[in-house]
Amino acid sequence: MGEIRKSLAAALASLTFGLSACVAPAPAQDRFSILKGIAMDIENLKTDFPQLRNFSAATHLHAEPPSISYAFHTHAPEKTGGWTSGVPNPDPDGIWFYIDLHNPSSDLQLHTQPVTVSLCLAESRVSFLLLEGRDTLSLYGPILSALTKQGVRECAR
Repeated sequence: MGEIRKSLAAALASLTFGLSACVAPAPAQDRFSILKGIAMDIENLKTDFPQLRNFSAATHLHAEPPSISYAFHTHAPEKTGGWTSGVPNPDPDGIWFYIDLHNPSSDLQLHTQPVTVSLCLAESRVSFLLLEGRDTLSLYGPILSALTKQGVRECAR
């Protein structure tokens, strides 16, 4: 009887381990699904914002790390320091943006920008960085609306 219990316990442990190895943690699945919803909402803005003409959720949504990035009519940045010197800068009719959901303890430079609003979604922090050309209709409000539609809020202080 003791042998049967040991065998049963071993089989149960093996089954549990096998099943858990095939399933990604729910937060990782949720992050990608949330970003997919945001990317689809951004894609739906194309008719009103010419700078989004090349945006595609299928192309600009990235699984690892979960993020959305897009550049249209940009040029190399001036090396002046700060995060804007490390990303493409927009021409007058261009745009560059980056959105991700990340761990609040991340110390990557793009996650620690004091000039951006602190945004959160559940236990994740949200980065939303945007550079727009001077001749474009601003996408800040519409993209922020897409973020809030998915549950993004300003972080509690």
